[in-house]
Order: sequence, then structure tokens, then C-alpha cells
Amino acid sequence: MAYKEFSYYYDYFNYNADYDALFRFIKSKAARHGVKDGIVCDLGCGTGELAFRFDKAGYDVIAVDNSDEMLDVLYDKRDEVGAYNIQILKQDITELDMFGTVDLFTCTFDTVNHLDGEKAVQKFFDKVSLFMHPDGVFIFDANTPYKHKYVLSCEKYDFDDDEAECIWQNTLYENEQKTEISIKIKDKVSGENYSEKFFEHYYEYSQLEKMIKNSGMVICECLDGETFEELKPESQRFIFVCKKENR
Repeated sequence: MAYKEFSYYYDYFNYNADYDALFRFIKSKAARHGVKDGIVCDLGCGTGELAFRFDKAGYDVIAVDNSDEMLDVLYDKRDEVGAYNIQILKQDITELDMFGTVDLFTCTFDTVNHLDGEKAVQKFFDKVSLFMHPDGVFIFDANTPYKHKYVLSCEKYDFDDDEAECIWQNTLYENEQKTEISIKIKDKVSGENYSEKFFEHYYEYSQLEKMIKNSGMVICECLDGETFEELKPESQRFIFVCKKENR
């Protein structure tokens, strides 16, 4: 799934995201596991906030997303800051095709949950493993079952900004391990209304562990993706640090 009209409002309603803290965490963990420079590929890059930070830090950056709308925003932001060294690719990350190997793959803000089920996630992990440098690192996050069952559940949220209002409605399908998300947006400037629906799929730690292993990678660390500390039963996000097996 790729965001459509919501892409143009993503930064408005995601203003609480601490990209600086996420960047510092990823950079530190990658260095700890042997990657201090080189090529970084941000998968499901969205509007590019993480990609811009890696570019500013001197990495060679590839930004990949399958949403035309997200990439429209990314190109505009790239032009504003002059970050023309970032290579931008429109690709389905389950069909990833790189020109060579990558030192560090990143995939954050529950992009993995947006893939269409376990087979798609396995295919994605296989592609990452295929194009990852033998000494490379893969860092990704995923919303936990706890978040879907007890936080998102069937809740309704109303986000109000000066330029737009967004009504976000969740519907939990626990037997299928997924949540339907319905978004309605009112643009206060143009007066136009938009709506879209999609699913987020969620996985137990053991399911993700098995898929990672099946792709030829191993988990070096798994922490709470919001606090970057030890996982707890009520953690809302996993963040995994992975490498190729037998390395």
C-alpha cells in the first residue's frame, strides 16, 4: 500500500515524530555493527526526512518509495534544500532492484506493516538480503501487536491543523492480524475533501524473527522503537538491527 492524497498532509500530522532521535539511533547502531559511512538506502522513504539527515551527514543516499504523491513532496523538499545528491527511485520495495550492494538499509515508520501480508514481508526481506553488502546492516521498525490491539484498536482520532483537518478511523480485525485505517481529510484552504482506506498488518516477534532468518539475516538487536530501550510487553513499536547470517 502507498499513501495517496494523505501524502501531501503527512508532515502536518506527523509533526511529533522525532526524526533527529531516530537518525542518531540508526547512525549509532549502524556504526556499532560496522557501518560508519557508505551507501544508505531508505526504503519507504516517504517525504524524505530521514534521507535528508543522512545526506547532510555525508552518506551516499538512495530514497525509495512507491507513492507518486509522497515522491512529489520529496522532490519539492529536495529542491528547497538543494539536496541533489540524493538518488530518488520509485519502486515497490517487495520488487526492489538495486544497481549494486548497499551498506545500510533503513525502513521506518511502520512501512513493513503496510505491506500486504506475511508473504509480501518475506519477499521484501529477501530483496534486502540480496542487495545488502555482506558486512551491511538492515534497521527497520514495525508496529507491535500490542499497539494494534490496545492503542489503535477501533479508535477514532481527529487531527486539526491550520491548513487541514484529518479524521482517522481504525477497525481492528484481530483474527486476521490487521487493522483497517480510514482517513478523511478536509483541506481548509481549497475546501476540497479527500478519503482513502488501507490496511496495516501486524506480526508477533516470533513471526518477524522467522522471516528474517528465512531471508538469510540474523537479528543483532531488537529494542523499543520509541524509547530505544529494552522491549517491554507494552512497547508499541519494534526496532530491529539485522545483519547477514554468519557474519
